[in-house]
Amino acid sequence: MHKLLADHFNCYLEAETIPNQWKCSKTVLIFKNCDKEDIGNYRPIALLSIPYKLFTKIILNCLEATLDAYQPVEQAGFRKGFCCMDHIHTVVQLIERCREYTMPLVLNFIDYKKAFDSVETNAVLNALLQAGVDSAYVNILEQCNVGTVTTIQLFDKKLRIPIEKGVRQGDTISPKLFTSALQYAMSRLNWDEKGLSIDGKMLSNLRFADDIVLISKNTKEMNQLINELNEVGKSIGLEINMKKRQTMANQWSDNGTIQLNGIPLQKVDSFVYLGREINMKNDLTTEIARRRKAAWAAMDTIREITSQIKDTNRRAHIFDSTVLPALCYGTETWTDNKNITAAMRTTHRALERCLLGTNRWRQWKQGLTSKDLRKESKIRDPLEYMASAKHRWAGHVMRNDTEHKNNPLDSIRRQKTTWPTLYALVRHIFRSFKREELPNWMRAARNRKTWSDCGPH
Repeated sequence: MHKLLADHFNCYLEAETIPNQWKCSKTVLIFKNCDKEDIGNYRPIALLSIPYKLFTKIILNCLEATLDAYQPVEQAGFRKGFCCMDHIHTVVQLIERCREYTMPLVLNFIDYKKAFDSVETNAVLNALLQAGVDSAYVNILEQCNVGTVTTIQLFDKKLRIPIEKGVRQGDTISPKLFTSALQYAMSRLNWDEKGLSIDGKMLSNLRFADDIVLISKNTKEMNQLINELNEVGKSIGLEINMKKRQTMANQWSDNGTIQLNGIPLQKVDSFVYLGREINMKNDLTTEIARRRKAAWAAMDTIREITSQIKDTNRRAHIFDSTVLPALCYGTETWTDNKNITAAMRTTHRALERCLLGTNRWRQWKQGLTSKDLRKESKIRDPLEYMASAKHRWAGHVMRNDTEHKNNPLDSIRRQKTTWPTLYALVRHIFRSFKREELPNWMRAARNRKTWSDCGPH
């Protein structure tokens, strides 16, 4: 079967065409959040042919290195070696450093309206050519995205809709195509002297796919940044979502107004960025409350399943892979203290009792301690999970200098990886280290296996 598919795929690539059936898809709407009556709160996902998705996945494997090399380090979305935590940590460190040195800081959070469905196909193709992609691949990707149609079920009728722009959501190569088009547009911006100066290098933006943070030291420059970004975005079909563009400034910045198309942007004290609430005081109180709420929401999704499972190991695995990550998301960037430790322990124990189908009264009446419940539940300790996450992240930060070369954020990362800063990040981990096995912990962090072996488990 695989040889037959390979022969067909090679024929399609040589002929620079694809079967007409591959141009058809079925669209389903996935609810995101907020009002279910608002069609804007649904994400359209294309159900595509499996051979087609396999074909574009193979093309993606061939082009991934080229497309990643085209991206600047500011873009962390859908790239190997990058994750949400990279930008969360960078923003947190920016805020902390500006507080430490009383420097003005203005952040502007940008989100595009239906970005993947709005980007112009010509912009995508031009971006691929600029990135150095072979023309044969560009032509076949043009065939994959031009002249396509989709059907959507409206009650008892099927509606056939021609697609004239955008990339196909549900296609594995679509995220790379979008980020390439965005870089194609933003490469026209002359921002070399704009943004925040860090060790002589200017940092003006961070991107995770279409989620963009603009960074500046004053509101006048921020006005220029957002309006220039808006103009280049329009040139490739993107429109800034006016409901989601918000600005945040620290106490040392000026009180000027930031406007987009003459409309003042909303000023906020906090913003949820990539799943983590950010504020200019780096106060974790509200973020911990959000984590606890998210953990209970995750618990509600597995409650019915876990109540019927008798195998304690399997039940514990479901809990640890569903509820614990929701509770501890973003802890790599947290600064530990007694209040955080107490809050996490308290919430985790309440979730554990829920998993076991008991409560504090029954526990007290039966004379059970927390250790007894843990032996019965076999779930993982949250503080151990947090320690492991911080340990992994410390190694990731230390390896950045070798894995992400020519990184314009190196100056930030070097500042983060000085001894006082990184020691504060992983200070609780070192208590579990056997120091005779770690003559140089920084050198050990450069090797994934060595670093993993010496950390908490």
